[in-house]
Amino acid sequence: MKVVQKLWIDLHILQHQFNRKPTNINNTKPYFKYCFNKPMKKIVLATIVLTLVTLLSCKQNTNNQDIQKEPVTADSKGITFNSSNKKLNVAFAWAKAKALSFAHDGDDPVGLWYEAALPNREAFCMRDVSHQAIGAELLGLSKHNFNIFLKFGQNISTEMDYCSYWEINRHNLPAPVDYENDKDFWYNLPANFDVIYNAYRLYKWTGNKAYIEDPALQNFYSLSMDEYVDHWDLGFQEVQNRTRDLHVAKDSSRFGNKRGIPTYNEGGRSETTLGIDMTASLIAAYKAAAEMSKLRGDLSYFKLYMDKAQKEQKFLDDFWWDAEQDSYRSILYENGEFDYFMVGKDQAFLHYLLYFDVLSEAEKVKGVVDAYTNDYDKLIVELKSYLPIIFYENGQTAIANQMVIDLCSIENKRRDYPENSFTIIEHVTRGLMGVNVDAASNTFATLSRVENQEDWVEMKQIPLLSNTISVIHKGIAESKASNLSGATVQWSAQFLGNYEFLIVNGNKTKTQQIKTNEGLISFCVVPLKENDSVVVSTKI
Repeated sequence: MKVVQKLWIDLHILQHQFNRKPTNINNTKPYFKYCFNKPMKKIVLATIVLTLVTLLSCKQNTNNQDIQKEPVTADSKGITFNSSNKKLNVAFAWAKAKALSFAHDGDDPVGLWYEAALPNREAFCMRDVSHQAIGAELLGLSKHNFNIFLKFGQNISTEMDYCSYWEINRHNLPAPVDYENDKDFWYNLPANFDVIYNAYRLYKWTGNKAYIEDPALQNFYSLSMDEYVDHWDLGFQEVQNRTRDLHVAKDSSRFGNKRGIPTYNEGGRSETTLGIDMTASLIAAYKAAAEMSKLRGDLSYFKLYMDKAQKEQKFLDDFWWDAEQDSYRSILYENGEFDYFMVGKDQAFLHYLLYFDVLSEAEKVKGVVDAYTNDYDKLIVELKSYLPIIFYENGQTAIANQMVIDLCSIENKRRDYPENSFTIIEHVTRGLMGVNVDAASNTFATLSRVENQEDWVEMKQIPLLSNTISVIHKGIAESKASNLSGATVQWSAQFLGNYEFLIVNGNKTKTQQIKTNEGLISFCVVPLKENDSVVVSTKI
C-alpha cells in the first residue's frame, strides 16, 4: 500500500509542476521539468497510471512494510567540541546529534534536505533554513544546503508575485499547511532577502561559487532585489504608505493578507503595517547582492545595490530610531502606534538589527544587547535561538554559555525545535570560538571569547572553504590552529587588546589593528599549509 501511496504522490508532483509556469530566466536554458509539451504530459501521466494499476494487480509481499531510512546520526566524525566547561560540552554534543537527526539522505522526492520548520512537518521554510544554514554547513550538510537554497530559487514565479514557496515538504511540494494555491498562501516578505543574505554567507564560508553563479539562484536574486521590491512597495519611498491587502486575492481566500506579511512578526496587538526586520533584511540583501555582483564582475550592479542599501540604511536610522525614547521602534501598527522592544508578552525583533549587521554605532548596539540581557528569558525559543552569538560578540560570554546550556537542557520543553539545535552549532563555532571565514581572500579568522583566563576550548574538524581546521584557545592569550586537510589557507589570528606584536611559533610578528564593537582587536595573518599547526600568543 505504501508503494501505491508513493505513486500517487509522484503523480501529484508531476501534475503540480505541469500546471505551473516558470519565471523566464534570461540567457539560460529553460528547466527540464517545464520542457514537456501537452502530448508528452499525457504519455507520462498515462504511464504512471498504468504502473499503478499493474502494481495493484501484482501479488504483494506478505510482509509489505517500507524499510525506513535512518536519518543521519552524530558520531565521532565531523565537527567536535571540548572545553573546560563540561555542561557546555554536553550541550554541544546533544545539539550535534539532534540536528543531524533532522537531516535526510536524498531518498525523498525533494532530494537532500533537513528539517527547518515546526517539528513533525517534514518540511523546510525560508526563515528557518536561512537561520540554520551555517550550522548545517558546519555539520557537513553542504549538499543539503545547496539543494534547499536551489529549491527556493527555482520556485520563484510571477504567478506568485515574485514569491517562492515559503515552506517546502519532503515530497517537493509547497507544504499544505501554508499553501492553498499560487494566489493564496502564507508569506513573510523578509524571506527573499533573508535567503539572499544567507546564500552570500554560505559562499563566504564555503567558497562554493554556485551560490553566486547558478542561473536559478541568480534569477532569484535579480527578481527579488528588483521586481519583488517594486511589486510589493518595499522600498523606503513607498513602504510607509503600502497596505496589507496588496496582491491579496479578491475572491474567497484561506490566508487573506497573510500572503505578504511585511515582517517576521505574526502577532502583536493589532494589524502590523511594517517591522524593523523588513528594513534590516532589505539592507542586508542589497549589500549581499552587491558583493555577489562584484564577484561576478558586474560592477554596475554592485554600485546600484550599494547605493540602494545606503538609502535604506538612512531610512532605518531616521524612521525606526526614536531619539526621545533613546530606543529603536520595532513594529508599526495600522493605527500609527509602535511597539519598541517587547512585542506582546514573549516576542522581540530588535535582534534582527544585529543578525543582519545593520548597526555601526557602538552605543546603539549596546542598547539592543542590554535590552535582551534584561528580558531574553521571556522570549519564545525561535527568538532565543538568535541570541547566544549576540552575547558572545558583545562581551557577555557567561550569559551566552548559560543560554546555550539552557536551550539544550531537557527542561527546555521546546528544545526539539530544529532551529534550536542547528543554531547552537553556529553559536559555539562563530561565537565562542570566534571562527569566521572569507572565501574571497581565502582566509579564516579566530578570536577567543572564553569567560576566564584559565578556561580552554577546542574544536576539531571544522569544515570551511576546501579545508578541515582545528582550533584551540587557551584563555584569551593563546590560540593554535591546524590545517588538517586542504590547500594552503590564511589564518587571521585575532586577540582583543592593543598589541604591537604577537608571538607566532616563538617569533615576534608585527600586528595590524581593527576597531570593532567589542573593542580594539590586534591580529596577524599566518599561512597554513596542509598538515601545518601554528601557535600564536600575546606573550612569549
